[in-house]
Amino acid sequence: MDKVDFIYLSQEEILDLNIPMSKIIELVEQGLYEHGHKRVENPPKPGIHSKPDAFIHAMPAYYQKLGIGGLKWVSGYPTNRKLGLPQIAGLMLVNDMETGMPLAVMDCRWITAVRTAAVSAITAKYCAKKDTTSLGVVGCGVQGRMNIVALKEVIPDLHDVGVFDINSEAMKRYKEDFETELDVSIKPAKSVKEAVDGKDMILTATQRLPEPLVKNEWFKPGCLGFGLEASRAWYGDAILECDKFVTDSWDQTVYFYEHGAFPDGLPTLHAELGEVVAGVKPGRESDKERILAINIGLALEDVIVADYIYKVAKDGDHQRLTLMESDF
Repeated sequence: MDKVDFIYLSQEEILDLNIPMSKIIELVEQGLYEHGHKRVENPPKPGIHSKPDAFIHAMPAYYQKLGIGGLKWVSGYPTNRKLGLPQIAGLMLVNDMETGMPLAVMDCRWITAVRTAAVSAITAKYCAKKDTTSLGVVGCGVQGRMNIVALKEVIPDLHDVGVFDINSEAMKRYKEDFETELDVSIKPAKSVKEAVDGKDMILTATQRLPEPLVKNEWFKPGCLGFGLEASRAWYGDAILECDKFVTDSWDQTVYFYEHGAFPDGLPTLHAELGEVVAGVKPGRESDKERILAINIGLALEDVIVADYIYKVAKDGDHQRLTLMESDF
């Protein structure tokens, strides 16, 4: 029997590869295109829950046409901040689809952050109105930060950005870090309403909430909304009365509904995002449409990025771990 080994990549080793956001968007768009044509095996993610507000999910995916596949094993523990640990952590596993052998194990935290932002950017590419220039952001954490970078890639005319966070220092850092770098005007707001009311796009990137934040009347005609925390940050009428509801996975949206999300009921599905990317269903058809995208997060988005990282890194000077050397 031949020796079986694989490469191991830490978060820092992945960051050292300097993969740009534009490439992440390209990869995830390709993955969603394949999903839209029903060429990806991506079962709804099962999970375990050791705390009421925490999860550990298993997220496998296989691309039939591309011949790539793998698994993300990811945890989300909001209380980790008090312990000096990240809220999101876990591992990506890339497998050889001919033999099933592992090719790489790597950190999943950065991959999760960038692929989530890339999905928002791809949604905007197909669903934002043509003259979009403004964005309202609620939450200046990892996703609030990653998303503005990704959205600027596909909406180069984006300029007017309102932000709100309960932490004023987070808003200050947000402005300092991105205003000059992205050539946008960032205005910290004193309320959610001030940040989002009337914007061309509204993005919520918050944690679990005692009550929703975004009211229907702030979600103006022509607006594209993003809810990165499932349904929690948007009032029920804003969700149910939007003109088009888009998600990356309807099966997972229904699964979340069955476990407490969308307390006012599920909206009518217009399309899965992959169907829009593949041209199976239309994205935006009118400048007056209010489109709400609540993308749950698909393993296929992680796996296609992880596979690319493996291919870039496999010939480099990275640690190799041995799985087995002989029969037992």
